[in-house]
Amino acid sequence: MQIRPHHILCINNYVGRGYSEAFTANMDGICRRIKDGEPFVLTKGADDVCAACPFCKDGECMTKEKTDRYDKAALVILSLEYGREYTYKDFEKTDIIDKVCHDCEWYGLCKEQKNSR
Repeated sequence: MQIRPHHILCINNYVGRGYSEAFTANMDGICRRIKDGEPFVLTKGADDVCAACPFCKDGECMTKEKTDRYDKAALVILSLEYGREYTYKDFEKTDIIDKVCHDCEWYGLCKEQKNSR
């Protein structure tokens, strides 16, 4: 499975809502697999989450500047490496959404999830 850096934070705070039914179904499956221990490879650009995103066209994010900024911040703060394999255990306690995702449209929902843990 291919996951981009900032999607680690999305997976960690996901509450079962998304852009569309197809996106939510895809994200439900990805979260289940990753939280069950399936490893993933950190990738640059579109990943398995993006596959069902209505803002991903021909493998490119329509909000590329913002998502690339999120990826770069997560990469640096978490000391990640592209192409390396990780598991959820490496990130389940990660709490950096305030530093990375503050202007994301899902930030409020993720913050609620984070605070309810």
